[in-house]
Amino acid sequence: MDINGTQLQIGYGGAPVVEELSIQVRPGVITSIIGPNGSGKSTVLKALTRLLSYQHGTICVDGRDLRSFGAKEFARIVGVLPQMHSAPPDFQVKELVGYGRVPHQKWYAKNSDEDKRIIDWALKATGIWHLREKCINECSGGECQRVWIATVLAQQPEILFLDEPTTYLDISHQMEMMQLVKKLNRENRIGVVMVLHDLSQALEVSDWIVVIKDGKKYDEGVPEDVITPKMMKEVYDVDCDILRVPGRQKPLIAYRELA
Repeated sequence: MDINGTQLQIGYGGAPVVEELSIQVRPGVITSIIGPNGSGKSTVLKALTRLLSYQHGTICVDGRDLRSFGAKEFARIVGVLPQMHSAPPDFQVKELVGYGRVPHQKWYAKNSDEDKRIIDWALKATGIWHLREKCINECSGGECQRVWIATVLAQQPEILFLDEPTTYLDISHQMEMMQLVKKLNRENRIGVVMVLHDLSQALEVSDWIVVIKDGKKYDEGVPEDVITPKMMKEVYDVDCDILRVPGRQKPLIAYRELA
């Protein structure tokens, strides 16, 4: 499934935040959207997932206008995990994950055997099977993030959109989250689109990177071609070197000391 946005203008209350943006989301690929604070990264993600209306341009899913999809139909192909999410604290983990099956059910239907199979798969795929009987308020921050991803996975989407999925997580849980993203992509061929602040994470896990600066696309391409000292200086105003380390597949970003 391809999602194509062409000449997009996106904003809030008539004031544009993103202008003249064209972007393609390809199936089975991990795409990271990066850029400074306020550049429009999350705004782009919200428009691609119908959380925010775009003012001009077009967004098509496999050649079909994004606005023509019904809510349940769209939820069967696109899963979205926003920055902020909440659930009643007494919800059990398995109960919350079960809500991911709603797009595949009639309004009066209970979970079928197929629904239960997919819920169990989502719990196991995200490594939270052992938490299924716990209440949400008994889970740690990292565990809760996995629970929410499991809930989205239960939708069986073709593409998973994550808005800053490692925010508020410590380093260990950030690494776990990135490993989970890679696992879901490699083993289940789920396409992933992420907004990320951590450029080292973006360099490590992404197949494709889109750089947003001042509401416009600065560059896009494979990570090693996009994350360069020139881009870091022009977009983030920082000096760095990109280092190749023997035994590592991906290079490292070495930031220079401030004068």
